Amino acid sequence: MSANPPSRGTVVQWIWLGTWAALLLLLSTQVVDAWQRSVPAFLLFFWFAPLLILIPGMVRDGMRSYTWLAFISLMYFVFATLRIFAEPDSGRAQAELFAVILLFLCSMFYVRQRSRELQASRDAGSDSEV
Repeated sequence: MSANPPSRGTVVQWIWLGTWAALLLLLSTQVVDAWQRSVPAFLLFFWFAPLLILIPGMVRDGMRSYTWLAFISLMYFVFATLRIFAEPDSGRAQAELFAVILLFLCSMFYVRQRSRELQASRDAGSDSEV
């Protein structure tokens, strides 16, 4: 069995890029909102910590990190939904909700499709060994 995982297919590559784009969009909307509301950096660290902890695993293409990203994004979804109801005309609130939904969907679909690719690669490797 090789140490390097197989390269991503075209669809999985686009989903992977969508996950990172959604994560960056979510983080940027949160930073702008915190800056405009003068939130202390100490509190901001705790708000971002659940997402930032997962980044090393995501860089290593760890399926568990992407799975946990989907679960954790649901917490941000709750807060984004509450904010939409509190500020229905806010473009930042709408962008935040869009980013959270995109992050959840991309991370969930990435785990599904990438796991299928890795399994197919393992099956092809075991067939060639026989």
